[in-house]
Amino acid sequence: MMVGVGELSAQVTHGLAPLPPPVLIPVPPVLHDVVPEGGLRPGTITAVEGSAALALALTAGLGERWCAVVGLPEAHLAAAMSMGGDPTRVLLVDEPGPRWADVVAALTDGCALVLTRPPDRPAPQVTRRLTALARRNGCALVVTGPWEGAHLRLHVETSRWSGLGAGTGHLRGRQALVVSSGRGAAGPGRRAWLWLPGPDGSLRPAEVAAGTRTIAVAG
Repeated sequence: MMVGVGELSAQVTHGLAPLPPPVLIPVPPVLHDVVPEGGLRPGTITAVEGSAALALALTAGLGERWCAVVGLPEAHLAAAMSMGGDPTRVLLVDEPGPRWADVVAALTDGCALVLTRPPDRPAPQVTRRLTALARRNGCALVVTGPWEGAHLRLHVETSRWSGLGAGTGHLRGRQALVVSSGRGAAGPGRRAWLWLPGPDGSLRPAEVAAGTRTIAVAG
């Protein structure tokens, strides 16, 4: 029996099963408002600006997956634990030295997520190399600072600290307005107020009270 090209194409298309959704690298539910799909796609780059705590929060939803933190000696495991991370699944390289790019490249093979702070603004050839390796190895690369070609960008637009009185007191927790943009943001203007961290060190949604004092403190 002769079958026309158009009919054959229709039969083949009809018989194809729909493609399964990508297996995402999960992030904590509190970040779902600013991280589309509830996770990071393997092989993508996320640039985080204005908060090392926000970058560290992305590692707190990995479950049994491994992650690495490179070049952020201030990223304490205690902070990751309070946000829900598993310290037994974290590789720490505080001072990667001049071979920073080689260290990150090696860790993309075997880790679901690599969080790093480049020692300098990376050259275009370095960003292209690491982006290609992350894609090949199915690793989500999270970078603090600008990154050419990042799929998703997260930044803290403003912060409001609690615990201060009229010029006195102790900083206990920070409410941060997190904004996402870029190709992976699934539309402009995605934003959320978060405790980053809360007074107990946890990561959770924040309701900002009117009149809360806003000050600029790094981290």
